Amino acid sequence: MNKYLLASLFLVPTLSFASNFSEVFDTRPVIPTVEKMRNNTWTWKNFANLPNMGKLERDSENKNRYTMTQTIREDNPQTTITFYGSKERPEVAVIESRTWGAGNTQSSKFVRLDKLKGNMPLKNNCNFKDVSTSDRDDDVETGASVDFQQAYMMPKNIASLSPAKNDLYLASSQIESYVVTSTFQTQVYTMSIVTPEKNKLGQFINKYGWDTNSKGKKITCNVS
Repeated sequence: MNKYLLASLFLVPTLSFASNFSEVFDTRPVIPTVEKMRNNTWTWKNFANLPNMGKLERDSENKNRYTMTQTIREDNPQTTITFYGSKERPEVAVIESRTWGAGNTQSSKFVRLDKLKGNMPLKNNCNFKDVSTSDRDDDVETGASVDFQQAYMMPKNIASLSPAKNDLYLASSQIESYVVTSTFQTQVYTMSIVTPEKNKLGQFINKYGWDTNSKGKKITCNVS
């Protein structure tokens, strides 16, 4: 687990809590941007004109890095695509589809790029299934559970989309996190980490994805 997934203290293993994961998905809202990623050179200029794209700014977590966020949907589930990279170019995109409150999650249509037919699994050590973590600090308890995380390639000739110029390399996950104070607050989200650079996918998973195994040990993700 890392700061991009859950802003909390050190997490240790715990029993899984009740899952609010939805079984209904709708990936169509992000496909136009994914197609842009598949067919264009990754430059800030090429992505700047996408609909509802914010301005290029410094990454608040790393002042030597830059970021730009596209808002796909503001309501349930809130869906965004955030590009991260150097001043010269974006290197990775993080697609998140998120909702808050247990009453909203099971009916929310989350984004699941891993559901597209024709994706090809990648050999790696950072696929996870049904891993939970938690931490308690005074009167505050925080925790998270990953339903799955898997790394794969979206080939340029994938059967479920039109032919493209670029292969993309991804890691997709579905996560529920919670905070307990005097009340119980929960959020559920799907995430896809997307990059055209296979050799960097592992480091991007460590930075933006899930990197804690069932024993509570952080791992260094390797993708080949």
